[in-house]
Amino acid sequence: MFLVTFIGTLSVLVMAIVGVAFNPKRVALFAISYAAYYFLAILAVFIFMPSKTVLSLVEFNFFAGILFLPIVSMIGFKQEIHSKYVSSIFGTLLAVLFIVGVFGSIQTHLGVKPVYQSLKVKTLKSAPLLDKKETPIAIAPKTVRNKMNKAMSSVPNTSYYRLGDLQTQVVDGHAVYIAPVEFDGFWRWQRAHTTPGYFMIDATNINAEPKFVKKSMKYTPSAYFNDDAQRVIYNRYPEWVQEGNPQLEVDDQGEPYFIQTVYKARGITKRINYNSLHVVVLNSRNGATKMYTTQNAPKFINESIGSSTAAEMNKVFGKYAYGFWNAHFNKTDVKLPNNNGTEDGVTPVVDKHGNIYYFNDFTSPKSDADSTMGYSMINARTGELTYYTGKNIGVMDSDGAKKIADKEYVAQKWRATMPIMYNIDGTPTWVVSLLDSTGAFRSYAYIKAADQSVKAYSTTATDALDQYRVQLATTGSTAGSTGNSKAIKIDGKVERVAIVPNGSSQSVIFTLKGNKNLWTVGTDDYPKAVLLKAGDKVKITATVNKAAKTGTVQEFRNQTFM
Repeated sequence: MFLVTFIGTLSVLVMAIVGVAFNPKRVALFAISYAAYYFLAILAVFIFMPSKTVLSLVEFNFFAGILFLPIVSMIGFKQEIHSKYVSSIFGTLLAVLFIVGVFGSIQTHLGVKPVYQSLKVKTLKSAPLLDKKETPIAIAPKTVRNKMNKAMSSVPNTSYYRLGDLQTQVVDGHAVYIAPVEFDGFWRWQRAHTTPGYFMIDATNINAEPKFVKKSMKYTPSAYFNDDAQRVIYNRYPEWVQEGNPQLEVDDQGEPYFIQTVYKARGITKRINYNSLHVVVLNSRNGATKMYTTQNAPKFINESIGSSTAAEMNKVFGKYAYGFWNAHFNKTDVKLPNNNGTEDGVTPVVDKHGNIYYFNDFTSPKSDADSTMGYSMINARTGELTYYTGKNIGVMDSDGAKKIADKEYVAQKWRATMPIMYNIDGTPTWVVSLLDSTGAFRSYAYIKAADQSVKAYSTTATDALDQYRVQLATTGSTAGSTGNSKAIKIDGKVERVAIVPNGSSQSVIFTLKGNKNLWTVGTDDYPKAVLLKAGDKVKITATVNKAAKTGTVQEFRNQTFM
C-alpha cells in the first residue's frame, strides 16, 4: 500500500515534522486526515484493483494527491510555517507525476509498433481444407444462450442465479459450449454463497439441448469480496495486468476452473506484449491458483487466449504494421477486421485435431470496399496468428456473404451470422449460419466467395456441403479450381438421376452403379440427357475431382436411349 499512497504519506510526514516545530497541536489533525486518506486509498484499491505497474501507480498517486493536498492545506499552518514553500514542493511533485502519467498514457496509445511486433504471425497462401468429416460449429452464441436460459428452470433456487458468459471448449474430444451459473446480485450471493454448477451443450449438433452439470463453485466472477474470481487472481498476482475477464473451462472429468489471461506491462506504459502472455488457472471450488505460460497450460485448457483478446490482436495486426500515424493517415497495408456478428467479433472454429481457433476476415479501409483482403486464424491456446491470403484476394468479404444469405429468406426474416471461410475442393467458400428472430438455428449456407450465384442451403452441414459440391460441379468450378483432376473414360449403369436448374439451361446429375462419384452433364451440349433414367447404360468421358468425388462430363452417350 505504501507505493499506492506514497504522495499522501510523504506529504503528511513532511508537514507533521514541520508542524512539531511550529504548531505541535496540529499534528493530531494531520494524523486524522491521513487516517481518512489511507482508508479511502484502501477502498479505492479494493474497488478499482489497479495493477502494480509504474503507470498505474503514478496515475493513482497523482489523483490521490489532487484530492488530498487541498484538505491538508485547509488545516495546515497558513503563513506561520511558510506554507508557500511546502506548496511549491508538492506542487512540483504533482507536476512531475502529471508529466510522467501523460507521457506513459501517450506511449500506451501511440506506441503501437512494439505491440504489433510482439505478435506471433505466420502468413500462408493456402487456406485450410474442410472435408466431409469436419463439421463447423453449428449453433450461434445467441441460440445457445436462448436454450440455456430456457433450461435455467432446472437449476435449484433458480431465482438466485443468472447465466454467465459462454465459452467454446473441447471436452473429452467433443466441441461444446459451456456457461457458468452466476449469482444474480449481492443479496443472492449473501444467501447462497456458492453457485450450483454450469451448463454444457454440443456445439456441432443443432438439435442438441443443454445439460446442467452439478458442480458447486465458490469462486466465480459474480461473487463478492474475497470470493470474486477476478479479485482472488488480482490479490495473488497484483503486478500482472489482467486482459479481459475470467472465463470458465472444465477438464475431462467436468471439474470447473476459471482462467485469466495476464501480462506484464512494458516500461511506464500499459502496452501489452503478446509474445509473453500468461494464464492464471483458478480452481473454482477451493480457490487454488497457478500461473502458466499460455502454451504450457494444462492440456484441458483450450483457450488460454480469450475471444476479446483475439479480437484486439486482429485489430493490432490489421492496423498497426507501420505504426499509429500510418493507420490513420497514409493507411499503407492497413486492413480492418470485420465484425462477424458474434459476441466478441471473432468466430470460434474447432479443427479435426481438437484445437480451437478464432476466425476473422479483413477488408479494405475504403468505405465502398466489399472484398476480403485475407483472413486470420488465431490459435486460442498459443496465441499464434496465421494470416491466409493469396487465392482469397478479390473475393467477397464476410459482410457480403451475410447479405447474400439474408436475401434468401427475406420473408422469414432469418439473419446470417458466424461466417467462416473454408477451402472446399480448391474453392474459397463462405460457410454461414442462419438464425430466425428468436435466435434458433434454421439453416447453413455455403456460398462461393468469388461467385455469389453458386450457393447451397440445408439444415445440416453434411447435406449443405454435398449440395454445394454439386453446384460447383454443375458450373465447372470444382474441376477447374484444383490441380487434383483428370479426364477419364467410363461406362456403366445409371443408378440415380436428378435434374437441377443451371441458369437458362439444366444440368443432369447421376450416379453409376458401383461408383461413388456424382456425374454432371449439361443439356446445352446434350439435350437428350434430360431423358436419362435409372437403369440406362451410358458411356462418358469426364473430368474428375477425386477430393470432391465429382465429375464434369465432356462426352456423353446413352447406349440404352439412342
